[in-house]
Amino acid sequence: MNITTPEQLCSKLWRRLFLCGLAVMAMAAVVTVRLAYLPAGPDASADQVIEMACWRISLLLAFQSAPLVWAHFIFKSYQRKRISIPLYQTMALLRMPLATWAGGCLITAVMLWPELNA
Repeated sequence: MNITTPEQLCSKLWRRLFLCGLAVMAMAAVVTVRLAYLPAGPDASADQVIEMACWRISLLLAFQSAPLVWAHFIFKSYQRKRISIPLYQTMALLRMPLATWAGGCLITAVMLWPELNA
């Protein structure tokens, strides 16, 4: 399917944001549930500290999902000549989804990061 209008491209970008947002929400839910079972405080064992570090890394990787998906989508679409819109217009359409994504990741990180700092 060729993307010929900015509206079509915008809807594709927002759809990918929604799908990646579901992945981040699932990761945040798993982290929240898991943290409820771990004892908090300075008496955490080495295994718990390592698990907290793994959860932090997983959360950071989940935050990178949407930008990587967008970059892959835009690169492959231009490579296969499926997007007939100039690149500068594509980047302008990406501003709002990217700002929304960054804001959501910031809010998630502000809420979960102190919990992971055991």
